[in-house]
Amino acid sequence: TLKNSNIMGIKTKTIAPFIAAAATAQGAYDEIAQECVADLAEELELNDLQKEVEAAFKKIEKLSDDDFDAYLEEAAKAVKAGEKEATLLISLQVLASDGVITADEMENYFAFAELLGIDDEKASELFDDFVEEADDLEIEA
Repeated sequence: TLKNSNIMGIKTKTIAPFIAAAATAQGAYDEIAQECVADLAEELELNDLQKEVEAAFKKIEKLSDDDFDAYLEEAAKAVKAGEKEATLLISLQVLASDGVITADEMENYFAFAELLGIDDEKASELFDDFVEEADDLEIEA
């Protein structure tokens, strides 16, 4: 699904905070999320992705809510204009990795979009396209 977005060449450090935040939104950086990250690492040819996401996840675990928001705001500034949608889609892939999008995860998705400067309409469009392409994805929102 990411092949057609201009994602190749994206930096590991750019997307790791968002992947870790998406995993956090799921409650834990569990096996399912780790598997999803392993697949992404392979698909995007980013050998150090798993290590970076793990480091970002450990960092996030220690942050208060306010610090977490600040951390993601900083991370969003590092995302190049042409990589914003791809970064959002990657987070969505992690949020959806367990086959379910909960109301909380949906909220997180739109919060990520806002941080990345993607308006709700575009974020909704990306979300709908993703859901259409996904097999057996359950939406609990």
